[in-house]
Amino acid sequence: MWGTKHVRAMVSALVRPDSGSGIALGASGPAHPQTGGAKRVFGLLLLFAITAAAAVVYGTGHGLLLPVSWLAVGPLLASLVLSPRITAMLAGWALLLGLGLMLSQPGPPGMVVSHMSVCVLLAAFAVANAVLRTAAQRRLRQVRAVARVAQSALLRDVPASVTAARLASRYVSAAAESRVGGDVLEVVPGPGRPRWLIGDTRGKGLPAVRLASVAMTSFRDACAQPGLSLPEIARVVDQSVTRAADDEDFVTAVFAELDPGGWLQLVICGHPSPLRLTADGELRAMTPATYSTPLGLTPDLAPSTFTVRAGDRLVFYTDGLLEARDRAGRFFRMEDCLGTLRHPDLQAAADGLLDRLLAHTGRKLDDDVALLLVEATSAAALTEHDPVAPAAGSRAVPSGGPLAVAARVA
Repeated sequence: MWGTKHVRAMVSALVRPDSGSGIALGASGPAHPQTGGAKRVFGLLLLFAITAAAAVVYGTGHGLLLPVSWLAVGPLLASLVLSPRITAMLAGWALLLGLGLMLSQPGPPGMVVSHMSVCVLLAAFAVANAVLRTAAQRRLRQVRAVARVAQSALLRDVPASVTAARLASRYVSAAAESRVGGDVLEVVPGPGRPRWLIGDTRGKGLPAVRLASVAMTSFRDACAQPGLSLPEIARVVDQSVTRAADDEDFVTAVFAELDPGGWLQLVICGHPSPLRLTADGELRAMTPATYSTPLGLTPDLAPSTFTVRAGDRLVFYTDGLLEARDRAGRFFRMEDCLGTLRHPDLQAAADGLLDRLLAHTGRKLDDDVALLLVEATSAAALTEHDPVAPAAGSRAVPSGGPLAVAARVA
């Protein structure tokens, strides 16, 4: 009854890696490098627990109810985590031990048949559950793979550099196992003046993703049309969003265009203003002269123009960053991250800012977060004096600091 060949076969199967267990997550999902080892350890523990329970009952001479009931628990637990093959081996081992206990402690035939039937049914249920769970996990894995391909097509990679600037972007979706949500982040590098769009759609889920896709696709197409100014591009995107949105849907957005001469033009539609970190470490909001309503709500698009100098860092973000709270309800403060934003490596600065955000929220986000860091590198902006003023129709607005703001008259 207690031959070692069965135990050796079980141990050997449990020690070997099982490629069919668990869900293999891609690079965008959470990493669990110890999952396979933990499952093998769990299987070994179940094996020893089943064997030990049977040995105790055999040695003490208890009745049949206890071994039948408890030996079947092992395969049932295995079916929740382990592969069908390992679950079936544990179920077979439990049935073998249960049969041996019944034969060593004979009782009424009806009771023996009844208890053995219960044990067989529970073991068969455990194997069937493991098979169904594994099939469901395989289908889910395929769906996730397709979703990630679609998300990658929607959210294109942001270039590390464009004309007159270096870029670093991060996008974190609040939805589990998703790379992109309702936030908008798109960069068109040129030729000539690079342009980008960052925004946030109202709502969550698939409708928000669909509206974000419409906004980004429209922005790409508009930038490809020669001769369109930034407000005209914003108008094209607004028309596309209006056609695709429901009655209560809208998109907050910031359109930006960087002139290598040291000028940054913004069209802000109901979105938080970007921040400017000067070379001397001062952080200021790039507040426009007038605000527009979000896209989809007939905004009055008014551009504003700001000067930037080499070494200045611009922070574009969605409200998921500003509205993130810790357990005490305190909001995330960009003013506390100046040291992180000043990191010489722009990519490290973006990673550091995101790490601080996740640490602040306990690694749990209630809203998507899109982040774009822009560092001006234009040689034309190296002058200590203000660059040549933009086109006629603009007026300078003194700011009392190194940031000179020019609000373009609509």
